Amino acid sequence: MLVHKDEITIRLMQDNMQDYQLMAKWLTDEKVLEFYEGRDNPFPLARIVETYKPMVMGEDPVIPCLVYYHNTPIGYLQYFLLNNLSETDRQMYCLEKTNNVYGIDLFIGETNYWQKGIGTKMLSAFVNYLFEVLRADKIVIDPHVDNIRAIRCYEKCGFVKVKLLPAHELHEGKYPDSWLMAIEPKKSLH
Repeated sequence: MLVHKDEITIRLMQDNMQDYQLMAKWLTDEKVLEFYEGRDNPFPLARIVETYKPMVMGEDPVIPCLVYYHNTPIGYLQYFLLNNLSETDRQMYCLEKTNNVYGIDLFIGETNYWQKGIGTKMLSAFVNYLFEVLRADKIVIDPHVDNIRAIRCYEKCGFVKVKLLPAHELHEGKYPDSWLMAIEPKKSLH
């Protein structure tokens, strides 16, 4: 278990069929896919195993986690250290002078848990983990500009818009713009 705060628990994804089936359930749901991966890009079970098993087994730098709310699995969160980016990518993400930066992605896969403030709770708990346990100097996230609900959640957690990333990644046949958003640890006044 990585994080346990109030009703939120975040644990590493495991190499077992139960975890893969949860991900397949979420990443074949059109409501979830509209915001994560795209409705034209579902992940049935075989594709989930092919994509996520290398991460689970530590063969990929992305670390996959499952999120629980009151002991019910409701979502997914992944994080990754960005220290080994190319100089071009470091400039794109405004990281020229920063090391120990983590990128994160997340979604709530159980759509009946949307619009309840749970995303803010899970992200806040995980941001605290990255700053306090992994000693992150900065955390970045890059939502599509039209994902208003996610952007509002990230802002509630202290992320600020740093830069517009034009035509950032393929989503449903288009290359929408994304916001680069970042948060740094609060500096103490002592």
